[in-house]
Amino acid sequence: MAKKILFCLFLFSLSCPICAQQTSEENLKNVIFDIGFSTAGEAEIKKIDSLISICHQYGYRDCETFGYLKIANIYNKNNDIKKAFYYTDLIEKKNLMNPETDFEAVFYFHTLRSVLNQKLGERITALKLLDEVANRAKGNAYFEYLLDWQYAGLYNEMNEQDKALKAYKNAYLKAKEYRRTEGLSSRKNKNKISNSYKPTSYLAGMYLDSGKIDSARIYIEESLRDAKKVNDIGLQYVASLFAAKYYVKVKDYTKAKQNLWICKNIAVNDYKSENFQKAVITDLMNLYEQTGGKDSADYYSRQLLTLQNFNENQNKAQRDILDKKKLEEDSNKTRERNTLIYLCTGLLLGFVLVYLLYIRKSRDKNIIPTDAPVVQDNDLFEQVIMMAKENNPEFLTRFNDYCPGFSEKLLEVADLKSSEIRFCAYLYLNFSTKDIAAYTFISVRTVQTKKYRLRKKLNIPNEADIYLWLTDLLK
Repeated sequence: MAKKILFCLFLFSLSCPICAQQTSEENLKNVIFDIGFSTAGEAEIKKIDSLISICHQYGYRDCETFGYLKIANIYNKNNDIKKAFYYTDLIEKKNLMNPETDFEAVFYFHTLRSVLNQKLGERITALKLLDEVANRAKGNAYFEYLLDWQYAGLYNEMNEQDKALKAYKNAYLKAKEYRRTEGLSSRKNKNKISNSYKPTSYLAGMYLDSGKIDSARIYIEESLRDAKKVNDIGLQYVASLFAAKYYVKVKDYTKAKQNLWICKNIAVNDYKSENFQKAVITDLMNLYEQTGGKDSADYYSRQLLTLQNFNENQNKAQRDILDKKKLEEDSNKTRERNTLIYLCTGLLLGFVLVYLLYIRKSRDKNIIPTDAPVVQDNDLFEQVIMMAKENNPEFLTRFNDYCPGFSEKLLEVADLKSSEIRFCAYLYLNFSTKDIAAYTFISVRTVQTKKYRLRKKLNIPNEADIYLWLTDLLK
Protein backbone atom coordinates (compact mmCIF):
# COMPACT_ATOMS: atom_id res chain seq x y z
CA MET A 1 0.00 0.00 0.00
CA ALA A 2 2.84 2.37 0.91
CA LYS A 3 4.46 1.82 -2.51
CA LYS A 4 1.18 2.63 -4.28
CA ILE A 5 0.79 5.86 -2.28
CA LEU A 6 4.37 6.89 -3.09
CA PHE A 7 3.83 6.14 -6.77
CA CYS A 8 0.62 8.23 -6.83
CA LEU A 9 2.45 11.09 -5.12
CA PHE A 10 5.18 10.83 -7.74
CA LEU A 11 2.65 11.06 -10.57
CA PHE A 12 1.01 14.04 -8.85
CA SER A 13 4.36 15.80 -8.59
CA LEU A 14 4.89 15.30 -12.32
CA SER A 15 1.50 16.78 -13.17
CA CYS A 16 2.15 19.80 -10.95
CA PRO A 17 3.39 22.69 -13.21
CA ILE A 18 5.96 23.94 -10.68
CA CYS A 19 7.31 20.48 -9.86
CA ALA A 20 7.33 19.47 -13.53
CA GLN A 21 10.02 22.04 -14.24
CA GLN A 22 12.43 19.87 -12.23
CA THR A 23 11.29 16.62 -13.87
CA SER A 24 14.09 15.30 -16.01
CA GLU A 25 14.03 12.47 -18.53
CA GLU A 26 16.74 10.73 -16.51
CA ASN A 27 14.52 10.71 -13.40
CA LEU A 28 11.63 9.20 -15.34
CA LYS A 29 13.91 6.54 -16.84
CA ASN A 30 15.14 5.63 -13.36
CA VAL A 31 11.56 5.21 -12.15
CA ILE A 32 10.84 2.87 -15.08
CA PHE A 33 14.00 0.86 -14.38
CA ASP A 34 13.20 0.66 -10.65
CA ILE A 35 9.80 -0.99 -11.21
CA GLY A 36 10.41 -4.60 -10.13
CA PHE A 37 10.71 -6.91 -13.12
CA SER A 38 10.86 -10.37 -11.54
CA THR A 39 7.31 -10.27 -10.15
CA ALA A 40 5.88 -7.74 -12.63
CA GLY A 41 2.40 -8.19 -14.09
CA GLU A 42 -0.59 -6.13 -15.24
CA ALA A 43 -0.38 -3.71 -12.26
CA GLU A 44 3.22 -2.79 -13.14
CA ILE A 45 2.33 -2.46 -16.81
CA LYS A 46 -0.37 0.11 -15.91
CA LYS A 47 2.22 2.09 -13.93
CA ILE A 48 4.61 2.07 -16.88
CA ASP A 49 1.78 3.13 -19.21
CA SER A 50 1.18 6.16 -16.97
CA LEU A 51 4.87 7.03 -17.09
CA ILE A 52 4.91 6.67 -20.89
CA SER A 53 2.07 9.20 -21.11
CA ILE A 54 4.11 11.64 -19.05
CA CYS A 55 7.21 11.03 -21.18
CA HIS A 56 5.14 11.66 -24.30
CA GLN A 57 3.72 14.86 -22.81
CA TYR A 58 7.24 16.26 -22.26
CA GLY A 59 8.62 14.95 -25.55
CA TYR A 60 11.00 12.48 -23.86
CA ARG A 61 11.30 10.03 -26.76
CA ASP A 62 14.06 7.88 -25.24
CA CYS A 63 12.13 7.52 -22.01
CA GLU A 64 8.99 6.56 -23.95
CA THR A 65 11.02 3.91 -25.79
CA PHE A 66 12.34 2.45 -22.51
CA GLY A 67 8.77 2.24 -21.22
CA TYR A 68 7.51 0.26 -24.22
CA LEU A 69 10.56 -2.03 -24.08
CA LYS A 70 9.99 -2.79 -20.41
CA ILE A 71 6.33 -3.63 -21.05
CA ALA A 72 7.37 -5.86 -23.97
CA ASN A 73 9.91 -7.61 -21.75
CA ILE A 74 7.31 -8.20 -19.03
CA TYR A 75 4.94 -9.76 -21.58
CA ASN A 76 7.80 -11.89 -22.88
CA LYS A 77 8.54 -13.04 -19.30
CA ASN A 78 4.86 -13.91 -18.87
CA ASN A 79 4.80 -15.92 -22.12
CA ASP A 80 2.69 -13.55 -24.22
CA ILE A 81 4.90 -13.24 -27.31
CA LYS A 82 2.19 -11.54 -29.38
CA LYS A 83 1.93 -8.58 -26.98
CA ALA A 84 5.72 -8.48 -26.60
CA PHE A 85 6.07 -8.06 -30.38
CA TYR A 86 3.22 -5.53 -30.40
CA TYR A 87 5.01 -3.17 -28.01
CA THR A 88 8.33 -3.41 -29.86
CA ASP A 89 6.44 -2.72 -33.11
CA LEU A 90 4.87 0.31 -31.44
CA ILE A 91 8.33 1.87 -31.10
CA GLU A 92 8.80 1.61 -34.87
CA LYS A 93 5.28 2.80 -35.70
CA LYS A 94 5.74 5.90 -33.56
CA ASN A 95 9.20 6.55 -35.08
CA LEU A 96 10.67 6.86 -31.59
CA MET A 97 14.15 5.80 -32.68
CA ASN A 98 16.43 7.89 -34.86
CA PRO A 99 20.21 8.44 -35.23
CA GLU A 100 20.20 10.58 -32.07
CA THR A 101 18.42 7.98 -29.89
CA ASP A 102 20.24 6.92 -26.70
CA PHE A 103 22.28 3.81 -27.59
CA GLU A 104 20.98 2.01 -24.50
CA ALA A 105 17.45 2.19 -25.94
CA VAL A 106 18.69 1.01 -29.35
CA PHE A 107 20.62 -1.82 -27.68
CA TYR A 108 17.62 -3.04 -25.65
CA PHE A 109 15.39 -2.88 -28.72
CA HIS A 110 17.73 -5.08 -30.77
CA THR A 111 18.44 -7.59 -28.00
CA LEU A 112 14.77 -7.97 -27.06
CA ARG A 113 13.72 -8.42 -30.70
CA SER A 114 16.53 -10.96 -31.00
CA VAL A 115 15.14 -12.95 -28.05
CA LEU A 116 11.62 -12.88 -29.53
CA ASN A 117 12.84 -14.05 -32.95
CA GLN A 118 14.89 -16.78 -31.28
CA LYS A 119 11.69 -18.07 -29.67
CA LEU A 120 10.10 -18.28 -33.12
CA GLY A 121 13.07 -20.30 -34.37
CA GLU A 122 14.32 -17.37 -36.50
CA ARG A 123 17.95 -17.76 -35.39
CA ILE A 124 19.53 -16.03 -38.40
CA THR A 125 17.35 -12.96 -37.82
CA ALA A 126 18.16 -13.12 -34.10
CA LEU A 127 21.93 -13.19 -34.81
CA LYS A 128 21.63 -10.36 -37.33
CA LEU A 129 19.87 -8.15 -34.76
CA LEU A 130 22.73 -8.70 -32.30
CA ASP A 131 25.38 -8.08 -34.97
CA GLU A 132 23.81 -4.69 -35.75
CA VAL A 133 24.70 -3.35 -32.28
CA ALA A 134 27.87 -5.36 -31.57
CA ASN A 135 30.38 -2.72 -32.75
CA ARG A 136 28.81 0.12 -30.76
CA ALA A 137 28.70 -2.07 -27.64
CA LYS A 138 32.49 -2.57 -27.55
CA GLY A 139 34.25 -0.94 -24.61
CA ASN A 140 31.18 -1.05 -22.36
CA ALA A 141 31.26 -4.04 -19.99
CA TYR A 142 27.51 -3.93 -19.38
CA PHE A 143 26.54 -4.11 -23.05
CA GLU A 144 29.32 -6.60 -23.83
CA TYR A 145 28.27 -9.12 -21.18
CA LEU A 146 24.61 -8.96 -22.26
CA LEU A 147 25.56 -9.48 -25.92
CA ASP A 148 27.92 -12.40 -25.20
CA TRP A 149 25.30 -14.00 -22.99
CA GLN A 150 22.70 -13.78 -25.75
CA TYR A 151 25.13 -14.95 -28.45
CA ALA A 152 25.98 -17.94 -26.25
CA GLY A 153 22.33 -18.99 -26.02
CA LEU A 154 21.97 -18.87 -29.82
CA TYR A 155 25.20 -20.78 -30.40
CA ASN A 156 24.06 -23.41 -27.90
CA GLU A 157 20.77 -23.87 -29.77
CA MET A 158 22.73 -24.20 -33.03
CA ASN A 159 24.94 -26.94 -31.46
CA GLU A 160 28.07 -24.79 -31.75
CA GLN A 161 29.28 -25.75 -28.27
CA ASP A 162 32.80 -24.30 -28.48
CA LYS A 163 31.46 -20.89 -29.52
CA ALA A 164 28.78 -21.06 -26.83
CA LEU A 165 31.29 -21.89 -24.06
CA LYS A 166 33.62 -19.07 -25.15
CA ALA A 167 30.72 -16.58 -25.22
CA TYR A 168 29.49 -17.67 -21.76
CA LYS A 169 33.02 -17.25 -20.36
CA ASN A 170 33.23 -13.75 -21.84
CA ALA A 171 29.77 -12.90 -20.47
CA TYR A 172 30.79 -14.11 -17.00
CA LEU A 173 34.03 -12.05 -16.99
CA LYS A 174 32.42 -8.92 -18.45
CA ALA A 175 29.55 -9.15 -15.92
CA LYS A 176 32.09 -9.18 -13.09
CA GLU A 177 33.88 -6.22 -14.65
CA TYR A 178 30.59 -4.35 -14.91
CA ARG A 179 29.81 -4.92 -11.21
CA ARG A 180 33.27 -3.66 -10.23
CA THR A 181 32.91 -0.48 -12.29
CA GLU A 182 29.42 0.24 -10.92
CA GLY A 183 30.79 0.66 -7.38
CA LEU A 184 28.63 2.99 -5.31
CA SER A 185 26.00 3.29 -8.05
CA SER A 186 25.02 -0.37 -7.64
CA ARG A 187 22.09 0.63 -5.41
CA LYS A 188 20.80 2.88 -8.18
CA ASN A 189 20.93 0.05 -10.75
CA LYS A 190 19.71 -2.81 -8.58
CA ASN A 191 17.86 -4.64 -11.38
CA LYS A 192 20.85 -4.43 -13.71
CA ILE A 193 23.22 -5.69 -11.00
CA SER A 194 20.94 -8.64 -10.15
CA ASN A 195 20.78 -9.65 -13.79
CA SER A 196 24.57 -9.57 -14.14
CA TYR A 197 24.95 -12.56 -11.77
CA LYS A 198 22.99 -14.93 -14.06
CA PRO A 199 25.76 -15.79 -16.61
CA THR A 200 27.55 -17.68 -13.79
CA SER A 201 24.81 -20.32 -13.75
CA TYR A 202 24.75 -20.63 -17.53
CA LEU A 203 28.53 -21.09 -17.62
CA ALA A 204 28.14 -23.88 -15.05
CA GLY A 205 25.52 -25.46 -17.33
CA MET A 206 27.92 -25.43 -20.30
CA TYR A 207 30.58 -27.19 -18.23
CA LEU A 208 27.97 -29.77 -17.19
CA ASP A 209 27.03 -30.41 -20.81
CA SER A 210 30.70 -30.88 -21.75
CA GLY A 211 31.23 -33.37 -18.88
CA LYS A 212 33.51 -31.10 -16.78
CA ILE A 213 31.78 -31.76 -13.44
CA ASP A 214 34.46 -30.20 -11.20
CA SER A 215 34.45 -26.93 -13.16
CA ALA A 216 30.65 -26.94 -13.11
CA ARG A 217 30.63 -27.43 -9.31
CA ILE A 218 32.78 -24.30 -8.78
CA TYR A 219 30.36 -22.07 -10.69
CA ILE A 220 27.26 -23.75 -9.23
CA GLU A 221 28.47 -23.00 -5.71
CA GLU A 222 29.25 -19.41 -6.73
CA SER A 223 25.81 -18.93 -8.29
CA LEU A 224 24.04 -20.30 -5.18
CA ARG A 225 26.05 -17.91 -2.99
CA ASP A 226 25.08 -15.04 -5.29
CA ALA A 227 21.40 -16.02 -5.10
CA LYS A 228 21.51 -15.85 -1.29
CA LYS A 229 23.32 -12.52 -1.36
CA VAL A 230 21.05 -10.86 -3.96
CA ASN A 231 17.32 -10.86 -3.30
CA ASP A 232 16.03 -11.47 -6.84
CA ILE A 233 13.58 -14.17 -7.96
CA GLY A 234 15.02 -14.37 -11.50
CA LEU A 235 18.52 -15.02 -10.15
CA GLN A 236 17.12 -17.56 -7.67
CA TYR A 237 15.45 -19.39 -10.57
CA VAL A 238 18.53 -19.77 -12.79
CA ALA A 239 20.81 -20.64 -9.84
CA SER A 240 18.39 -23.33 -8.61
CA LEU A 241 17.78 -24.69 -12.12
CA PHE A 242 21.45 -25.26 -12.93
CA ALA A 243 22.13 -26.46 -9.38
CA ALA A 244 19.44 -29.11 -9.91
CA LYS A 245 21.12 -30.17 -13.17
CA TYR A 246 24.41 -30.51 -11.30
CA TYR A 247 22.87 -32.55 -8.45
CA VAL A 248 21.24 -34.90 -10.97
CA LYS A 249 24.67 -35.47 -12.55
CA VAL A 250 26.21 -36.35 -9.18
CA LYS A 251 23.09 -38.41 -8.28
CA ASP A 252 22.07 -36.28 -5.30
CA TYR A 253 18.40 -36.53 -6.22
CA THR A 254 17.06 -35.04 -2.97
CA LYS A 255 18.87 -31.72 -3.52
CA ALA A 256 17.99 -31.85 -7.22
CA LYS A 257 14.29 -32.17 -6.37
CA GLN A 258 14.45 -29.36 -3.79
CA ASN A 259 15.98 -26.96 -6.32
CA LEU A 260 13.55 -27.93 -9.08
CA TRP A 261 10.58 -27.31 -6.79
CA ILE A 262 11.96 -23.81 -6.11
CA CYS A 263 12.16 -23.29 -9.89
CA LYS A 264 8.68 -24.66 -10.48
CA ASN A 265 7.16 -22.32 -7.89
CA ILE A 266 8.87 -19.31 -9.53
CA ALA A 267 7.89 -20.41 -13.06
CA VAL A 268 4.24 -20.87 -12.10
CA ASN A 269 3.90 -17.59 -10.19
CA ASP A 270 6.38 -15.17 -11.76
CA TYR A 271 8.43 -16.36 -14.75
CA LYS A 272 5.87 -17.83 -17.15
CA SER A 273 8.09 -17.50 -20.22
CA GLU A 274 8.26 -20.58 -22.44
CA ASN A 275 11.98 -21.12 -21.76
CA PHE A 276 11.60 -21.01 -17.97
CA GLN A 277 8.54 -23.29 -17.82
CA LYS A 278 9.83 -25.75 -20.40
CA ALA A 279 13.23 -26.08 -18.69
CA VAL A 280 11.87 -26.90 -15.24
CA ILE A 281 9.12 -29.26 -16.49
CA THR A 282 11.63 -31.14 -18.67
CA ASP A 283 14.08 -31.51 -15.77
CA LEU A 284 11.34 -32.69 -13.38
CA MET A 285 10.20 -35.27 -15.94
CA ASN A 286 13.78 -36.54 -16.42
CA LEU A 287 14.39 -36.61 -12.66
CA TYR A 288 11.32 -38.76 -11.97
CA GLU A 289 12.22 -41.06 -14.87
CA GLN A 290 15.64 -41.63 -13.33
CA THR A 291 14.29 -42.15 -9.81
CA GLY A 292 11.49 -44.52 -10.83
CA GLY A 293 8.57 -42.13 -10.30
CA LYS A 294 6.69 -43.28 -13.40
CA ASP A 295 3.37 -41.58 -12.53
CA SER A 296 5.08 -38.24 -11.82
CA ALA A 297 7.18 -38.57 -14.98
CA ASP A 298 4.01 -39.20 -17.03
CA TYR A 299 2.31 -36.20 -15.40
CA TYR A 300 5.16 -33.86 -16.35
CA SER A 301 5.37 -35.42 -19.80
CA ARG A 302 1.72 -34.44 -20.38
CA GLN A 303 2.39 -30.96 -18.97
CA LEU A 304 5.32 -30.55 -21.34
CA LEU A 305 3.18 -31.61 -24.32
CA THR A 306 0.44 -29.13 -23.34
CA LEU A 307 3.01 -26.35 -22.99
CA GLN A 308 4.61 -27.17 -26.33
CA ASN A 309 1.24 -27.20 -28.10
CA PHE A 310 0.31 -23.85 -26.53
CA ASN A 311 3.62 -22.28 -27.50
CA GLU A 312 3.54 -23.72 -31.02
CA ASN A 313 0.08 -22.23 -31.57
CA GLN A 314 1.16 -18.90 -30.09
CA ASN A 315 4.37 -18.83 -32.15
CA LYS A 316 2.47 -19.79 -35.32
CA ALA A 317 0.05 -16.92 -34.76
CA GLN A 318 2.96 -14.51 -34.34
CA ARG A 319 4.73 -15.88 -37.45
CA ASP A 320 1.51 -15.30 -39.40
CA ILE A 321 1.47 -11.69 -38.17
CA LEU A 322 5.11 -11.22 -39.24
CA ASP A 323 4.44 -12.83 -42.63
CA LYS A 324 1.44 -10.54 -43.14
CA LYS A 325 3.58 -7.56 -42.20
CA LYS A 326 6.24 -8.60 -44.73
CA LEU A 327 3.59 -9.04 -47.44
CA GLU A 328 2.27 -5.55 -46.68
CA GLU A 329 5.80 -4.12 -46.92
CA ASP A 330 6.34 -5.91 -50.24
CA SER A 331 2.95 -4.67 -51.45
CA ASN A 332 3.86 -1.10 -50.47
CA LYS A 333 7.13 -1.39 -52.40
CA THR A 334 5.22 -2.68 -55.44
CA ARG A 335 2.75 0.21 -55.18
CA GLU A 336 5.60 2.70 -54.91
CA ARG A 337 7.26 1.16 -57.95
CA ASN A 338 4.02 1.19 -59.94
CA THR A 339 3.36 4.79 -58.89
CA LEU A 340 6.80 5.72 -60.18
CA ILE A 341 6.09 3.87 -63.45
CA TYR A 342 2.72 5.62 -63.81
CA LEU A 343 4.34 8.96 -63.05
CA CYS A 344 7.05 8.41 -65.65
CA THR A 345 4.44 7.20 -68.15
CA GLY A 346 2.34 10.29 -67.46
CA LEU A 347 5.34 12.56 -68.00
CA LEU A 348 6.20 10.74 -71.21
CA LEU A 349 2.64 11.08 -72.47
CA GLY A 350 2.77 14.75 -71.55
CA PHE A 351 5.92 15.22 -73.63
CA VAL A 352 4.30 13.33 -76.53
CA LEU A 353 1.22 15.55 -76.29
CA VAL A 354 3.36 18.69 -76.31
CA TYR A 355 5.29 17.32 -79.27
CA LEU A 356 2.07 16.54 -81.16
CA LEU A 357 0.84 20.06 -80.56
CA TYR A 358 4.15 21.30 -81.92
CA ILE A 359 3.71 19.12 -85.05
CA ARG A 360 0.20 20.40 -85.57
CA LYS A 361 1.43 23.97 -85.28
CA SER A 362 4.23 23.19 -87.71
CA ARG A 363 1.76 21.74 -90.22
CA ASP A 364 -0.33 24.90 -89.96
CA LYS A 365 2.83 26.70 -91.08
CA ASN A 366 3.26 24.20 -93.97
CA ILE A 367 6.26 22.63 -92.21
CA ILE A 368 6.18 18.87 -92.48
CA PRO A 369 8.36 17.26 -89.80
CA THR A 370 10.05 14.05 -90.90
CA ASP A 371 10.40 12.50 -87.44
CA ALA A 372 6.79 12.61 -86.14
CA PRO A 373 6.13 9.62 -83.79
CA VAL A 374 3.50 6.97 -84.51
CA VAL A 375 0.65 7.28 -81.99
CA GLN A 376 -1.48 4.34 -80.95
CA ASP A 377 -5.26 4.43 -81.45
CA ASN A 378 -6.80 5.36 -78.08
CA ASP A 379 -10.07 3.62 -78.96
CA LEU A 380 -8.20 0.41 -79.75
CA PHE A 381 -6.29 0.66 -76.46
CA GLU A 382 -9.52 1.01 -74.50
CA GLN A 383 -10.99 -2.01 -76.35
CA VAL A 384 -7.91 -4.09 -75.46
CA ILE A 385 -8.11 -3.11 -71.79
CA MET A 386 -11.85 -3.90 -71.67
CA MET A 387 -11.35 -7.30 -73.36
CA ALA A 388 -8.53 -8.12 -70.91
CA LYS A 389 -10.74 -7.34 -67.93
CA GLU A 390 -13.56 -9.47 -69.41
CA ASN A 391 -11.11 -12.33 -70.17
CA ASN A 392 -12.45 -12.23 -73.75
CA PRO A 393 -11.15 -15.09 -76.00
CA GLU A 394 -10.42 -12.49 -78.72
CA PHE A 395 -8.21 -10.48 -76.39
CA LEU A 396 -4.85 -11.66 -77.80
CA THR A 397 -5.94 -11.01 -81.40
CA ARG A 398 -6.93 -7.42 -80.61
CA PHE A 399 -3.80 -6.96 -78.50
CA ASN A 400 -1.63 -7.96 -81.49
CA ASP A 401 -3.47 -5.32 -83.54
CA TYR A 402 -2.69 -2.77 -80.83
CA CYS A 403 0.88 -3.93 -80.30
CA PRO A 404 2.10 -5.50 -83.60
CA GLY A 405 5.20 -7.63 -83.39
CA PHE A 406 4.80 -8.40 -79.66
CA SER A 407 4.08 -12.12 -80.09
CA GLU A 408 6.82 -12.51 -82.73
CA LYS A 409 9.40 -10.88 -80.48
CA LEU A 410 8.49 -13.21 -77.62
CA LEU A 411 8.71 -16.28 -79.86
CA GLU A 412 12.19 -15.19 -80.92
CA VAL A 413 13.27 -15.41 -77.29
CA ALA A 414 11.53 -18.68 -76.33
CA ASP A 415 9.02 -21.21 -77.66
CA LEU A 416 5.95 -20.02 -75.75
CA LYS A 417 2.41 -21.34 -75.80
CA SER A 418 -0.48 -19.10 -76.81
CA SER A 419 -1.66 -18.99 -73.18
CA GLU A 420 1.80 -17.84 -72.08
CA ILE A 421 1.89 -15.07 -74.73
CA ARG A 422 -1.57 -14.01 -73.53
CA PHE A 423 -0.27 -13.88 -69.95
CA CYS A 424 2.70 -11.77 -71.12
CA ALA A 425 0.24 -9.37 -72.76
CA TYR A 426 -1.46 -8.84 -69.40
CA LEU A 427 1.93 -8.07 -67.86
CA TYR A 428 2.81 -5.72 -70.74
CA LEU A 429 -0.41 -3.80 -70.02
CA ASN A 430 0.96 -3.37 -66.47
CA PHE A 431 -1.80 -5.29 -64.69
CA SER A 432 -0.82 -6.24 -61.10
CA THR A 433 -0.72 -9.82 -59.82
CA LYS A 434 -3.97 -9.23 -57.96
CA ASP A 435 -5.65 -7.77 -61.07
CA ILE A 436 -4.58 -10.66 -63.32
CA ALA A 437 -5.87 -13.16 -60.77
CA ALA A 438 -9.24 -11.37 -60.62
CA TYR A 439 -9.65 -10.97 -64.42
CA THR A 440 -8.60 -14.54 -65.34
CA PHE A 441 -10.33 -16.25 -62.39
CA ILE A 442 -7.20 -17.84 -60.90
CA SER A 443 -5.47 -17.49 -57.53
CA VAL A 444 -2.75 -14.96 -56.72
CA ARG A 445 -0.40 -17.89 -55.99
CA THR A 446 -1.03 -19.28 -59.50
CA VAL A 447 -0.22 -15.89 -61.06
CA GLN A 448 3.03 -15.75 -59.05
CA THR A 449 3.91 -19.28 -60.21
CA LYS A 450 3.27 -18.34 -63.85
CA LYS A 451 5.50 -15.28 -63.46
CA TYR A 452 8.27 -17.45 -62.03
CA ARG A 453 8.03 -19.98 -64.89
CA LEU A 454 8.04 -17.21 -67.53
CA ARG A 455 11.17 -15.74 -65.98
CA LYS A 456 12.86 -19.11 -66.36
CA LYS A 457 11.70 -19.60 -69.96
CA LEU A 458 12.60 -16.08 -71.05
CA ASN A 459 15.87 -16.04 -69.03
CA ILE A 460 14.88 -12.84 -67.24
CA PRO A 461 17.47 -12.08 -64.49
CA ASN A 462 16.21 -12.18 -60.88
CA GLU A 463 17.05 -8.53 -60.34
CA ALA A 464 15.18 -7.41 -63.49
CA ASP A 465 11.57 -6.18 -63.31
CA ILE A 466 9.48 -8.44 -65.59
CA TYR A 467 7.15 -5.52 -66.44
CA LEU A 468 10.00 -3.32 -67.62
CA TRP A 469 11.63 -6.25 -69.45
CA LEU A 470 8.49 -6.81 -71.53
CA THR A 471 8.19 -3.06 -72.22
CA ASP A 472 11.82 -2.97 -73.44
CA LEU A 473 11.16 -5.96 -75.72
CA LEU A 474 9.48 -3.79 -78.39
CA LYS A 475 12.03 -0.97 -78.31
